[in-house]
Amino acid sequence: MHTTTRIRRTLATALLSLGLAYPACAAVCPKGIGGCTSPGRCSLFTDTDGNTLCDYTGRSGSSTTGGSTQSVLPTESPDTIHDTTAQVSVSTTPSPGTGAGTTDLTSSSAILIGALTFAILATVLYFAFRKGIMGLRSQQPGPAGALSILIALGISLMVTHNLIPDTIPVMTCALLYAATGSLLTAYLWHAGALSRPIILVIAAVSVATGFVLLAPLMPLEFAAVVSIGTGTSGPTLATGIILTLILLAIIFGRTFCGHLCPVGSLQELAYAVPGKKLVYGRTGWPEWIRLAVFIIATVAALFLVDLMEYTGLYQFFSLTLTAGFWIGLGLVLISAFFYRPVCRILCPFGMLFSLAAACSRFRLRRSGSCIGCDNCTKVCPVNTAGGRDSKRECYLCGRCTAACPIRGALHYGR
Repeated sequence: MHTTTRIRRTLATALLSLGLAYPACAAVCPKGIGGCTSPGRCSLFTDTDGNTLCDYTGRSGSSTTGGSTQSVLPTESPDTIHDTTAQVSVSTTPSPGTGAGTTDLTSSSAILIGALTFAILATVLYFAFRKGIMGLRSQQPGPAGALSILIALGISLMVTHNLIPDTIPVMTCALLYAATGSLLTAYLWHAGALSRPIILVIAAVSVATGFVLLAPLMPLEFAAVVSIGTGTSGPTLATGIILTLILLAIIFGRTFCGHLCPVGSLQELAYAVPGKKLVYGRTGWPEWIRLAVFIIATVAALFLVDLMEYTGLYQFFSLTLTAGFWIGLGLVLISAFFYRPVCRILCPFGMLFSLAAACSRFRLRRSGSCIGCDNCTKVCPVNTAGGRDSKRECYLCGRCTAACPIRGALHYGR
């Protein structure tokens, strides 16, 4: 074993034994706290050979899936790579009527229910938006269709997961919504179809996915991404989609942060509540603090410690009444007065997305019809609406376009 690996594992073990940290996978996995119900099928952590990397030692648990009882056993080292058969004790006594055929039928039923729910919702919402029902009107068929698809996709994934849980991986549902939604919201911005009411509706759907699907909950996946760079974990679908979202920000700006991330969307809704707001000013101190958090979180992740666990965001979205839940609730309450404190100060992914958005091809720009009234700069909560301001902290909240008196003076484009 290399000396560096020995040091990392020793420090991680010491922190875990003292109760000062959580294993990275337990902090990230929506089923890791209280017992992993999907042993051997982790979508975030794998070793370089494709085997599951399980460093969860805090608890043990069991679950019954398809008539088989699975018991998760605690391990001795927080960074030990286990063979699935060594970690999981399986009783293969099937219940009557269970088997591969039943599992396939259940999965097919889940996909069918999800597809029907999506088709019906998308159709109903399309005609509702075209007619201006609920105050959300989109006259053009393209934007109306894109908005209908986005909202119907989020709702249908949540309905399918609730009706037939565990047949479709929850991470797959969440990543499908995040990746598809990032592209659809970019199109809606380019078409000029996103108003403040529509943005808040999308935020509400994204928040609901956070409570129902529990993944991906930025910034809790940060340790998984760092583990790929250090070679302790191999690439997975989840981390691949996360990195893709960051790359998409180079083209389309912070569409994910602004509209699809459950944490960011919840803060957006909280700040929309009427009341006195406290401004950050133009000093840039939130970004300097976030840079420091990024460096510290990266170093901690090298030792398989996920500092973002202490934000309490997972406990809040999973409605787990622990100390972490109240910390997460406190951050939400603070975001009613300060604009997106988690995104601007605490989220290590916010650092990566801001660097990508700083050079994004598509962004909000002023056209030649701008009259220089500066209404946009007065309502911008992050002071990025000026003509020469960087758009790295622009969350596409739509306040500037709503305040602009000249149609088309502010437009999203290249």
